[in-house]
Amino acid sequence: MLATIALERTRRGGAALLAAACALWPALASATRQCPPEFGQKSTAFWALGWSIFAAFGLLGLALPVLAVRLSRGRRGWVRAVWVLGACVAMLGCWLLGLLVFVDNFAMVC
Repeated sequence: MLATIALERTRRGGAALLAAACALWPALASATRQCPPEFGQKSTAFWALGWSIFAAFGLLGLALPVLAVRLSRGRRGWVRAVWVLGACVAMLGCWLLGLLVFVDNFAMVC
């Protein structure tokens, strides 16, 4: 009996979510429209700066695990593994931060 009630609630919740997604469909298209013409085109220097910042975050992220491996030499195995794992998490965070900075300040501005 309880399983039937829970399944029915899940179906109703899924149907409500689907109905909300269908109702918001036109709003999704407006989020991707182009900038108004009065803002003009972005300069090549602007794009070069944006891609340079994006690449700098990418290279910094790649350098973190390498640096962690070099600095953790001579330590116990599990301590070294924790350092490298922490550096990999920091690498992913650095990459996501670089992507966020690029998208927020360069790609999605008018």
